[in-house]
Amino acid sequence: MPWFRCEARGEPQPATGAAFAATRFVEADAEATAATRVRRSIARELVRWGICPLTAESLVSVEAVRRIDEDEVPGIVAPDLVWMAPA
Repeated sequence: MPWFRCEARGEPQPATGAAFAATRFVEADAEATAATRVRRSIARELVRWGICPLTAESLVSVEAVRRIDEDEVPGIVAPDLVWMAPA
């Protein structure tokens, strides 16, 4: 199965005021499947940060999905989810 690099973002929310950006590497059969997996994964993390579980997935926007070679898949890099302070 091919690997995909997905770039995701979230806009500032009234409850938290924080925006975020994340890069995730996933193995999937198609770009759409990779984007869905990333959206769900980040939504689960947002729930851990206190975002409502019913709306968490809708807050995640997967902007770019790019197929990559397996050799380009990095090891674990922290932090995976970067919170951006308001300007």
